[in-house]
Amino acid sequence: MSITKSISLHPALPADAATLVDVHNDAFPDDNLMELMYGPREESAVNFTEDIGQAIRESPDCRFLKAVDDESGRIVGWSWWSIYRDAETHIKAQQEALEKSTTPPASSLCPQAYVDYRSLVVQLREKWVGGKAVAILQVLVVHPEYQGRGIGTRLVMAGVEEAKRLRLPAWLEASPAGYAVYKKCGFRDVGEDMDFDLVKYGATGMREGYCMLMDAVDDN
Repeated sequence: MSITKSISLHPALPADAATLVDVHNDAFPDDNLMELMYGPREESAVNFTEDIGQAIRESPDCRFLKAVDDESGRIVGWSWWSIYRDAETHIKAQQEALEKSTTPPASSLCPQAYVDYRSLVVQLREKWVGGKAVAILQVLVVHPEYQGRGIGTRLVMAGVEEAKRLRLPAWLEASPAGYAVYKKCGFRDVGEDMDFDLVKYGATGMREGYCMLMDAVDDN
């Protein structure tokens, strides 16, 4: 419990981008889907770092929050929320995501897996939260050494609290590992699975996922 209390949350800086990627890779060491989509870890890490750094610097809609061990100064987790405060901003972001979903990175081991998975995400978000203001949790990561101590919950709730202040619904795609945390934070399973068969793309196993929504705070 004392370790949890020594964790503080801070806005991430562009200079943190490479460290955020390292924490992500440590948290998901055997992610076959990400390797299919983005290529070997060393190559994809460079692009991921550039994308995160650019988003932190340039996007007013992005909220990157880092969890820091106060004793060591080590970044041990982080979250990426997109807060679309009006419908127009979200619609523009959806259009950009749709365009990006058709353009796999050069390092991709299986471009079709990239196209199919990204298109699935775009399709489901369009169905459930398309065309309106919304808060979307894009990424939640906690280093394995620090999992199970409430850090993920704190990172999620920071975005949830902003969504509630702005009276926005909130959306995320959950893995089985994160499902209980999101339920605890107030999200509900909309009953739409995101199962993705990796065998079709030359890998093994099934990527399981769940679509989860938190309704906007009632104005009444």
